[in-house]
Amino acid sequence: MFKFRKKYLIVVLIISIMSLAFSGCGKKQGEIVAKVNGDVITQEEFDREFEMAKKIKQKQFGEDILFKEMGNNKVFEDVLREETLDILIEDKLIRQELDRLNITLTDEEIDRAIKTRYIDELGGEEEYKAYLENNGFTEEFFRQQLERILLFEKYAEYYFDKIELSEKELKDYFEKNKDSLIKVKASHILVPTEEEGKKVLEKLKKGEDFYSLAATESMDEDSAVKGGAIEDGNYFTRGEMLESYKEIENVIFQLNIGEISDLVESELGYHIILLEDKIDTYEELKEDVIIRLKNEKYMEELSNLKNKAKIKIYMDLNKKE
Repeated sequence: MFKFRKKYLIVVLIISIMSLAFSGCGKKQGEIVAKVNGDVITQEEFDREFEMAKKIKQKQFGEDILFKEMGNNKVFEDVLREETLDILIEDKLIRQELDRLNITLTDEEIDRAIKTRYIDELGGEEEYKAYLENNGFTEEFFRQQLERILLFEKYAEYYFDKIELSEKELKDYFEKNKDSLIKVKASHILVPTEEEGKKVLEKLKKGEDFYSLAATESMDEDSAVKGGAIEDGNYFTRGEMLESYKEIENVIFQLNIGEISDLVESELGYHIILLEDKIDTYEELKEDVIIRLKNEKYMEELSNLKNKAKIKIYMDLNKKE
């Protein structure tokens, strides 16, 4: 019932990934927005991307999101305009690199990705077609967007395979970023009032089972049937919880394994939290360190590609429509 983490439903996630993924179709001769190593981004391409991005953001965050003040005399729409152009430029750069490396994508790979990532995840062929219809996507359109996502992944995989990380580099990164790497697993009991929370704490002090009490006393029905498991019993790291539940997160990461918290108040009510497990050693988190460090180096590579490229922007990003 209650969601603590910054996690969206699969439909929203898919839309978000694809929200800036509608280029390469039906270019017209006319005004040029930008050139990337000689490849042209037309006004039509940009407008199509930008309109799609605005609709997606409004669907996620409401109609007024475009007018939200973002600082530096900009509103959200201004920032989104800049991000849209940046994505289009990045798309051109990555496609150019893939051509240079002779890395291609087959129809069979796209078919397989549609099946495993979307049809299966959404629950079957009928659900997949309903998803397309509900969001106004044709199968052709959806396939084009997935092609872009897969090409981006192929370039990332190529670059990841080239990265060599020494043990010293990994350990140094772990020590500098340990707080954000530590993973925990926790359960909670949620009650509406402080008085009820104190009663549950008394029962726990007398030796009653936490998981049994979660099943009978917790308002969070979804987690109650799983012994109060937060996020279905999955591990999570610091910073993944919504800002409004920051106090809960702080308490969780201060607990020792097996320790039960005092009452923690949130907008939902009063929580009693049990820390079930904590993963905090280099040996246990080494694979996470490798992934995190490779991702950071990949983002540096994309930045280097942009810096080395001949990019000419013709549009006025400050122009208000």
